[in-house]
Amino acid sequence: MRKGTRSIETATDDGDVGPYTTTSTFLLPTDAYVTLRYVRDELKLLASLAEPRSDDDRDEIVVSTEALSDCFGRIAEQIGEVLRDARKMD
Repeated sequence: MRKGTRSIETATDDGDVGPYTTTSTFLLPTDAYVTLRYVRDELKLLASLAEPRSDDDRDEIVVSTEALSDCFGRIAEQIGEVLRDARKMD
């Protein structure tokens, strides 16, 4: 593997992501890998904001639809960049 890349494997096209279903290997540049980790962390933050604090907790987090749209749009762009940067290994 070249310096500055990471090897990742993809699952089959039918969506099965079991450990024995990999069909292709891709090289991911380090910058794209860092972006992918950032996206993961941003999604974890959104998930933690959305989960209830307790059964009795009635507090609401008010997030505008514009803010959500911007957030998901940014995540989609970042994932698109990572996918463009991934290189299939022959």
